[in-house]
Amino acid sequence: MTFSVISTPEELKDLLKSFEKREINTVAMDFEEESNLHVYGEHLCTIQLFDRENFFLIDALSLQKSEEGKALLKDFLEGAVEKIMFDCSSDAAIVRKVLGIHMKNVYDVRVVAKALGFAGNLTGLVERNLGIPSEGTASKHKYQRANWMRRPLPQAQIQYALDDVKYLFDLKASLEDELESQSPQLKAQVRSEMKKCAQPKHRDKPGWEKICNYKNLSLKEKVFIKYFFMARDEIARKLNVPAANVLDKRLIVEMAKLGEWQSVVPKEFKYTREFENAKKEAEQRILELQNKG
Repeated sequence: MTFSVISTPEELKDLLKSFEKREINTVAMDFEEESNLHVYGEHLCTIQLFDRENFFLIDALSLQKSEEGKALLKDFLEGAVEKIMFDCSSDAAIVRKVLGIHMKNVYDVRVVAKALGFAGNLTGLVERNLGIPSEGTASKHKYQRANWMRRPLPQAQIQYALDDVKYLFDLKASLEDELESQSPQLKAQVRSEMKKCAQPKHRDKPGWEKICNYKNLSLKEKVFIKYFFMARDEIARKLNVPAANVLDKRLIVEMAKLGEWQSVVPKEFKYTREFENAKKEAEQRILELQNKG
């Protein structure tokens, strides 16, 4: 599969001008991201595009190094060109959090597929609608956990990334044909959901609020979790390692329930000062809340 790499603002500017010149109003699009697997934090790494004729691999990491590159990404992702995607919610969330971009004009084939009763993944949808058999999930899982911040990217990872946009035009056409036979009410529901598919359904929660059963914790436990999480994240940020490499989140939950850290962390734990400070800050915050109440 041949493709063009876009890694500078000048190259992205030329690509967007070529879309305009060739009257390309729709592209297939997907992202590859890093989310606390190999380094600290969330990062938009690549954007894959297909315009029915040509494949493009946009090096989003490189483009984010300049204000011009970030502005061009914003112009494109918020612009009038329709972007066909599959399940855009996590992709939309990462560009909101990392770049402050609110994607617009997204056509999410999963919205139509779900309305038609399909709840599987992209590979399954390709097999269902286009009759192209799956090659299995083992390699897909492998590349989902691959290091997308590496440069240069291995050819196998690039192939995987581009494969995810290869069939999106055909899927859109197939699903639209299928939708035509449905009721006006279902069609109206799909159109309504499509308009907001890239918008957040809820506020973007901080990591400590994503803990399982967070809502069932006491106020005191919630305060301790917040401050212990913040301490762990600050350490991970300084070291540029995944936060889990500093301390497993299950231990933080245990620490929050006990209101202390000493009896929970491993003996060789290095960051005692940071967590002792977090404990004191949490205790102070709890006192403030109690006085207010």
